[in-house]
Amino acid sequence: MNKKKSNTIYNPKLLWFYAIGVITVWSLFIGLSLLVHQKTMHSGALDAARIEARAAFQNHVTYRSWNAAYGGVYAPISETTQPNPYLDIPERDIQTPSGVKLTKINPAYMTRQADKMAWEKFGQIGHITSLNPIRPENKPDIWETFALKSFEQGKTEVSSLETINKTEYMRLMRPLITEKGCLKCHAGQGYKEGDIRGGISVAVPVAPHFAIEKTTLKTFAVMYGSLWLAGLIGTIFFMVLLNRQIQKRLKAEDELRRHEKMEGVIEMARAVCHELNQPLQMILGNSQIILMEDIDNPALSKRVKLIKEQVDRMGKMTKKLIKIASYETKDMPQGKVIDIEKSSR
Repeated sequence: MNKKKSNTIYNPKLLWFYAIGVITVWSLFIGLSLLVHQKTMHSGALDAARIEARAAFQNHVTYRSWNAAYGGVYAPISETTQPNPYLDIPERDIQTPSGVKLTKINPAYMTRQADKMAWEKFGQIGHITSLNPIRPENKPDIWETFALKSFEQGKTEVSSLETINKTEYMRLMRPLITEKGCLKCHAGQGYKEGDIRGGISVAVPVAPHFAIEKTTLKTFAVMYGSLWLAGLIGTIFFMVLLNRQIQKRLKAEDELRRHEKMEGVIEMARAVCHELNQPLQMILGNSQIILMEDIDNPALSKRVKLIKEQVDRMGKMTKKLIKIASYETKDMPQGKVIDIEKSSR
């Protein structure tokens, strides 16, 4: 009876249902945290590639400015360094007293050669371009055309992740500002000092940055996995401990109820004994007096003896009731009743 009542108040399955809910929320939290971290690292990898592209652009600007400051530099004519057919200036090609033929390398020609070296050594792509190019090979592609038109609207940089020849690159482009030294070649195009006359497009491979991101993500995945496992074990341990504590408390409450019920039974039994004791004593005393007299009627004498025996039996029962110290029951046709013999031991 008490056990049924306790199970109604507390259902262990419900506790584990809550545990599953906590574990689910914890798993979602860890998963979302890892996802956010992964997105942050991916964004960081793209930013690192963008910084590399900016550095490449600044290198271009630096050595172009150096070249322009000297009005171009001469280099020996070779298989890889032929005279620039688009450089229409006096003394483009000269010869030293010893007979070495030289050709002038202007900033644009120097940039193209540096871009070729960067591609061969580092896989970086560089391209000088303009909406009004002198050299046909400097014609912009679709992405560069969009960037150049953006510069006309006030933008100072355009960058995005693009695929070139099935390889991912961070493409970046900034405008080329016309300097005084540039007017020697580009004044005929109508440019003035400070005008935007095109741009330098650079593209750096993002594979090295993504490799670092992947390695770092694996480390964080292990860390988050360990954190999730610790939370899982902690939740299960806590739930097991909580379940044991609840079971102990319910058992203690059942014992308390049994004790209170026993106390009630004992008090009731003592009260009944107290109330029955005086009538029983009167019946017993009168029965003894009647038996002490000479009764001619045997049947009456027999009945008085039976009354005395039953009164003695009831007296013994009241003594047992007074000695009740526990609560034991037995099955009877009318249901469970207190077992006086066992409860009074």
